[in-house]
Amino acid sequence: MELLDQTLTKTCNTNEFVKCVNVGLLCVQEDPSDRPTVSTILFMLGSEAPTLPDPKQPAFVIRRCPSSKASSSSKPDTVSNNGLTVTLEDGR
Repeated sequence: MELLDQTLTKTCNTNEFVKCVNVGLLCVQEDPSDRPTVSTILFMLGSEAPTLPDPKQPAFVIRRCPSSKASSSSKPDTVSNNGLTVTLEDGR
C-alpha cells in the first residue's frame, strides 16, 4: 500500500489496487515465458478471483537511499546499485 498515492487512499478500492500492482509485476518478469498473455491479463483484471500467481523475485532491485527522504533540496536523487545508476528528477 506504500505505492498508493496518499490522495487516493480514501476512494481507492485496495483489493483492486493490489490486483493491478500484482498483474503489472507479472507483466515485467525477467523471463518472457513467465509473463502472462494479453488474454490472461484481461481475465485476471476482469475476474473476481481472489488469488493471482505471485511474481518471481526481480533480477535487480533499485532502492532509494534513506538520506534522500530527508533531503528537501532540488537536487535529483541518484541511486547506484549493482553497477546501475538511476537519477530521479523532481516532478516524478
